[in-house]
Amino acid sequence: MTDPAVNAEFRTPAGWGSGHLQTIRSRVLPHRFELHRHGSQRAILVDLDDGTGDQLKVQVHRARRTPDGGPRRGLVVLIHGLGGSAESDYVRATTQGLLQAGFNVARVDLRSAGLSGDTSAHMYHAGKTDDVRAVLRHLADESEARDNPTGRPRLTVMGFSLGGAATIKLLGEPLQGLPVVAGVAVSAPLDLIVGAQHLSNTMFGVYERYILMALRRDSLRPAPGGSPRVSELERHGIRRARTLPDFDDVLTAPRNGWSDAMEYYRVNSCNQFLPTVTAPTLVIHSLDDPMIPASPYRAIDWDALQASGPVRRAITARGGHVGFHERGNPLPWYVGQAVCFLSSA
Repeated sequence: MTDPAVNAEFRTPAGWGSGHLQTIRSRVLPHRFELHRHGSQRAILVDLDDGTGDQLKVQVHRARRTPDGGPRRGLVVLIHGLGGSAESDYVRATTQGLLQAGFNVARVDLRSAGLSGDTSAHMYHAGKTDDVRAVLRHLADESEARDNPTGRPRLTVMGFSLGGAATIKLLGEPLQGLPVVAGVAVSAPLDLIVGAQHLSNTMFGVYERYILMALRRDSLRPAPGGSPRVSELERHGIRRARTLPDFDDVLTAPRNGWSDAMEYYRVNSCNQFLPTVTAPTLVIHSLDDPMIPASPYRAIDWDALQASGPVRRAITARGGHVGFHERGNPLPWYVGQAVCFLSSA
């Protein structure tokens, strides 16, 4: 019997039907994405203007050409997931697909992640949408955003995993005049409390340990100038953390004014922002995602949400977590879905 939440079809290659295999395939069979072949690239720094002195490093790509020879289609801003960076395979794969379709692309490293680890002393989290807004305000003034048929700034946002949750939250908040015309979220955890519990109980915590390893790496690396990024007490707690809530109890919650990880998760879970999204938004997810529980997706009345607002879904039975790898296609299925949606939006 078909799950009522499912409304899209994705066919896995033979032998790769498992959600676990789809999730890890890019690790087992890595693909090289040569972005320079599809457009020019330059790096910019975005001041966050929150008194910390932190800056974010953003890689901006201008598409070399469009499929029909017409104008480019504006600028798509990509937000990586927890423990990832602008160099993550899924970000690079999406960048290539968007450039080939005639979109300009901006790959963002959030605070402490990737190249922004050298320009920011603080950490990102699921609720830090002010940082994304600062990036969007900066990019709205760049020529790549105006590079579209209207000649006016045109931005879209696409996030993956925790970056997808941040994307939904951002689009459900006031856009404050930003020229954001659409969004896409891939494999986003809708409920962070349920998600944290699920992560600890799945595959004996293997995925959770993998994420914790990346979070320890980012939080314990020196801040700009070589100073410690965390206090000695925080360092001790980070090393002792065995679960994601342990880590967030030690660092994320107290640093941002929440009493504990559960309050942080409750305040920032993006399912509560879906009804207030004002820009056309596509939510892509697979119910066999081993890292994200299916129950929050099944709890949403998607038909009512679509009838009352601009949120659309592409939910499949299979595909894994930010997986969706197809036979004979170097780009994941969700890239084509995003291109079609953003082209029509």
